[in-house]
Amino acid sequence: MQIRTLSLAALLLATGAVASTAATLEVRVSGVAAGAGPVFVGLCDRDLDRDTCPIGKFQRASGGDVTFRFEGVQPGRWAVAAYQDVNANGSLDMQPILVWQLPSEPYGFSNDVGRYGPPTFRGAAFDLPPSGGSVAVRLDRLPLDDRDAVERAIQRQNQ
Repeated sequence: MQIRTLSLAALLLATGAVASTAATLEVRVSGVAAGAGPVFVGLCDRDLDRDTCPIGKFQRASGGDVTFRFEGVQPGRWAVAAYQDVNANGSLDMQPILVWQLPSEPYGFSNDVGRYGPPTFRGAAFDLPPSGGSVAVRLDRLPLDDRDAVERAIQRQNQ
C-alpha cells in the first residue's frame, strides 16, 4: 500500500498534476498623470527588455497612484518596469539624444533604478516569496527639453 501511494505521488509530480505555489504581487505606481494615457507594468524575469517581461498589462491612468494586482505569479526573482503611454501607441517612446535613445514618456523601475544611468535587472530585482508581496514604482520623465539637464545626466551616466 505504501509503495502504491508513493508511486501515485511520483506520477502526479511527473505529470504536473500537483499545483505549484503561486504568489500575488501588488505594484503601486506613483507619479501617474490623470488622462495622459494608460500605464503599463511589466514583470521581468531576467532582463528589463519588454521581451523578457512575460507578464504585463495596461491600466487606465486615474492620476496620482495606480495599483496593479498580479495573481498566480511564480515566487522567485523579479523586476518591475513601468511607463505611462502618453500618446497611447502601445509602446514606450524613445528620443535620440547624441548617441543614446532616452525615454520621452514617464517611466520607472522597481528599486527606483535608472534615474541617473542605465537600469539593470540586477539593480531592479527583488525576491517574491510564496506568501506574495508588494513593490512601489515611481514614474518620472527625463527633462529632454532642458539641454543642461540632459548633459548632466549624460555626465553622471559616464562616471
